[in-house]
Amino acid sequence: MTLLLTMLPIYLLGNLHCIGMCGPLVMMLGQHRFRYYYFFGRALSFTLAAMIAGEMGAVLHYFLKLYHIPALASFIFGGAILAVGIYTFMGWHYPGYKWLAKRLSTVNHTLSLLMLRDRAWPTFLFGFFTVTLPCGQTLIVFSACALAGDIWVGMINGLAFALLTSPSLLLAMNAHFLFQQLRPYYQKVMGGAALLIGGLSICRGLAELDVIPHLILNPASPAYYHLVIY
Repeated sequence: MTLLLTMLPIYLLGNLHCIGMCGPLVMMLGQHRFRYYYFFGRALSFTLAAMIAGEMGAVLHYFLKLYHIPALASFIFGGAILAVGIYTFMGWHYPGYKWLAKRLSTVNHTLSLLMLRDRAWPTFLFGFFTVTLPCGQTLIVFSACALAGDIWVGMINGLAFALLTSPSLLLAMNAHFLFQQLRPYYQKVMGGAALLIGGLSICRGLAELDVIPHLILNPASPAYYHLVIY
């Protein structure tokens, strides 16, 4: 729940990014009979990807714990989120963006072919494979899920990410022009949110090393119910 509350601004403000990146593609599905299958595929792939990230984070946390350096995971993933946040805030392409986009060109071509088919299964697959598009926002979310180190936390946040960024895409099917004026604000807002989350992750690492105390919103409650900011 703590990660969900922390990431909520990313999920909600992510609509500004999704309308710019995927909005034009989704708009072309507006006349499809099975257009809503896109959202089922997208929700499933984002949930699975976040679960995998959470499980990989759990493995890394366990490995590092054996060497008594669990705080390193916070620095690794927190640093990654900070880096993506800085590049997003400045409007730069993160390192490897062009390389990754080139490697995924085949996937993008396949997605384009699926988009042209007015059938349930291709539309579902089109939504499912949108998770492979190079996107700084998904890097932030999946890095945060890995930082949590819990497959179920990953599942909840992956699903929340997909659902809470769907309104803009739903509107894009019918009214893409409504969000055009908001697109210029995406980089500053999303980059700033990523910087905040990355900074909290670094603070968590420092707290694990007992350099600073953990920030708990409800310290009087039993430890199991603590809402830990870092």
